[in-house]
Amino acid sequence: MEDDPLFRRTRQHAEKRLVFSEAKSDKQRLEDIKEFLRLEKEMLLRYHRKGDSGLRLTRARAVIVDVLIQSLFKFALEIAKDTIGKSRPMSILATGGYGRGELCPQSDIDLMFLYSKSFAGKNQEILKETMTREILYPLWDSGLKVGHSSRDTKEAILEAQSDIRNKNSMLDARFICGDRKMSNRFIDKFLSHCRKNDPEKYLNELYEHQRQRRKEKESTVFLQAPDVKSGAGGLRDFQGVLWMAKVKFGNQGLGGLVRRKYLSEQESVSYSDAYSFLLRVRNELHFLSKRPVDILHLEKQPEVALGLGYKEEDIFRRVELFMGDYYSSARTIRQTSDILEQRLVYATSGSTSKISFRKVLSAYRSAPTQNVDGFDLIDNKLSASSADVFDKDPERILRLFRHSQRLSASLTPDLRSLVRNRLALIDSTLINSPSANVTFRSVLQEVGNVSPTLCEMHELGVLGRFIPEFGRLTCKVQHDLYHRFTADVHVLHCITVLDEIFQEKRPGSKQYLNALRKNEVPGLLYLILFLHDLGKDEGPKGHCERGVEISISLLKRLGISEEMHDRILFVVRNHLEMVRYANKFDLDDPEVIDGFAKFVEGEQRLRFLYAHTFCDANATAPDLWNAHKEELHTQLYSNTINVLEGKRAPMDPESLKNSFMDLQIEGVTDQELRAHLDQVPIRYFSHSGREEVALHVEMVHQYITSGEKVGTPIMNWRNDVRRTLTVIDIVTPDQVGLFEKITGAISISGLNILGARAVTRKDGLAIDVFYVEVEKSGFVEDEETKRICEQNIQSFLTGKSSPDDQVMEHRKKLDGNRLFSNNEKLGQRIPSQVDVYRDVNLGRTIVEVKAPDQVGLLHLLAKTISHCGFNIEFARIATEQGIATDIFNIGAKSSEDKLEPAKFLELREMISTALHDEKYYHEV
Repeated sequence: MEDDPLFRRTRQHAEKRLVFSEAKSDKQRLEDIKEFLRLEKEMLLRYHRKGDSGLRLTRARAVIVDVLIQSLFKFALEIAKDTIGKSRPMSILATGGYGRGELCPQSDIDLMFLYSKSFAGKNQEILKETMTREILYPLWDSGLKVGHSSRDTKEAILEAQSDIRNKNSMLDARFICGDRKMSNRFIDKFLSHCRKNDPEKYLNELYEHQRQRRKEKESTVFLQAPDVKSGAGGLRDFQGVLWMAKVKFGNQGLGGLVRRKYLSEQESVSYSDAYSFLLRVRNELHFLSKRPVDILHLEKQPEVALGLGYKEEDIFRRVELFMGDYYSSARTIRQTSDILEQRLVYATSGSTSKISFRKVLSAYRSAPTQNVDGFDLIDNKLSASSADVFDKDPERILRLFRHSQRLSASLTPDLRSLVRNRLALIDSTLINSPSANVTFRSVLQEVGNVSPTLCEMHELGVLGRFIPEFGRLTCKVQHDLYHRFTADVHVLHCITVLDEIFQEKRPGSKQYLNALRKNEVPGLLYLILFLHDLGKDEGPKGHCERGVEISISLLKRLGISEEMHDRILFVVRNHLEMVRYANKFDLDDPEVIDGFAKFVEGEQRLRFLYAHTFCDANATAPDLWNAHKEELHTQLYSNTINVLEGKRAPMDPESLKNSFMDLQIEGVTDQELRAHLDQVPIRYFSHSGREEVALHVEMVHQYITSGEKVGTPIMNWRNDVRRTLTVIDIVTPDQVGLFEKITGAISISGLNILGARAVTRKDGLAIDVFYVEVEKSGFVEDEETKRICEQNIQSFLTGKSSPDDQVMEHRKKLDGNRLFSNNEKLGQRIPSQVDVYRDVNLGRTIVEVKAPDQVGLLHLLAKTISHCGFNIEFARIATEQGIATDIFNIGAKSSEDKLEPAKFLELREMISTALHDEKYYHEV
């Protein structure tokens, strides 16, 4: 590696500290090595903190390891001479990242001990043993992670042929110590072998290997927690290009690619700078983690940013600036690597392989060149007919992507590069051009095939340049626990989901396609999705209203007809409301559905909102949507569309009760059935179907006639296949704290509560319904789990044991799980949020709580609500990313009690206190 004052200093330090002789014991030698590594690591950290480039720092660490191995090798040779006589031809080579001279603080060190094939027998074994004992053992004992192999040249080449990763590693081989001529001969011979033995096969294999790796990492630079090494736009993309170039052209590096016009000087500088920045990020991760960490996790980003010199006090601003720089560098690597990979794989110039007769014949059979608006189309690839194709007509930049979409043709690497170099042509004149906007609209109207074109436009910088409102979302970090991607990529993922719906390729989406097809312009949802998060350019708060403001002017510029504006802007403004409504209210309650129908007002609005919500959620994170949410979402849609289409006729209370009188229940008389129907509140019928009413009547009958001890509950378990959960029905006399006792019993039985409904008959008999699941498997199938749960419920309700004590004891058993914990993301505690309010339109009192989820949380909330004098009539429970969102519909315990605002304020303060003060748990 080239000389550098930092490297010279390391070598001077080694001359003083790494002097080994037989006079020193193994222990003293190891202590010297550890002290040398400690001091050099401290020096590296100082240079890193000063702002040295990532490339310089990783090379400095490689030099540190070089001089250590050279010192150990020198001593090992002296030891070996005593046994085998004169020195034998051998050398030690660095391979992989160490061979490139790029070692991050915790990177593995890969060595190859190269021996002459002519040197064999006992002496060779002695030499190998000596090298292992005197070099590898001290390296391992000093805490370094060292991998090694012992090969002659032929063995090394055979090993490289067996695995592409071995070949890549050896392509970076570098001499460290020993016989330099022997080492150089191996390096030259290995490279010559790679270049002569079917290099095209290697290039294609590596290209496919790189593509597959990126696919496994989700193929996008813009992940919330990117993989700095192996993700799209990561270090491996850059390294793969150099491996390809080395096999195709020899050991010429980026300079060789510049000389061959594969890269411009400026592109080469930007490419190298981006790579060095990512190395610097990885260095910081390694310094912080004390292990080889490559994932830039959300919670680590504030600390990494600070270590890299981003000093902003506002933690979100600091992360936003740092991640913006990261995404920019990663995107440069991804885009440049993509172009270079294609050029290196598909270009024929400079190829060392012979051209076969088959290739000559296929060339004659290729389709003739077709000219399309200044572009040449051949073999489904578009290239520029001339270098000034865009200079002559800047609108061609937009039309190019429409041609590509319409013809299902890809852009050649040269054309992609030309587009990137002509972005400045997209100025205000082009942005406001009616014809250019017509072209963009036509891209959005290619139903089922919009995402690939928009992604290509975004990848090359055209989308954000032509639609500046979208450009402001580029690299925009979303500081929440749900969004896995940056704001711009999230929008494009939404459009990908919609493509899959129209193509009928997305499982479980048929109902959305059916709904959209009933609208006048189903494809209008593409534009709505494109617009829906534009308001996030200034952050998530208030982004829906801001998105409407931005969309109004953009719709005019795009030339969207006025009659479309209403439904577009309605969905943009309210794109979060359907999820909120489904989570907040009892969807079996007709008044709830009537309220939502009044809110959306029209069927087309509802259908767009229904499909939009599905696309938005599925593009946020892969595991955000599940069968339970799907069931709630579709139930809200189906019930509401029935109201809007006039399919649900209102029914008076008496007629409603009479509709159940034809139920046939074994052992239950008509008088008993009628008594039950008269005893329950009218809202009971809103959410109970015929089968459920029959079940509850049977359970009430069983309770009354069973002769069991008063207070012993009757319980029933049933699986809800639609929602993939289990329903527990409980009939028992009402008592103070009934709901909290049951929730406590269920939680300590190892079940997750997803929701609940509760009514009390006039005679004081309570009918409670709980929706539960076993984590990761849904239905509760284990009979022992059911038995324990029933036992806990009965014990709590009959007063045999205290739910408070049992819940607290259960918490202590769960490996340090604490009810009051500091769940942190971005280095900050996630605050609990409590809201208590009256929904005037629906006449419901609602409690919303968002807090870090821990064992006993639901029990605590139910206990606090009961203590404040309220009954829980309906509950919906959700937990995502360690955060619980619990929503309750509550009512007064007595019909004489009034629900006053002062009581709501008191309840909110009591819940907030309970969530923040563990002592309160025992005092309520």
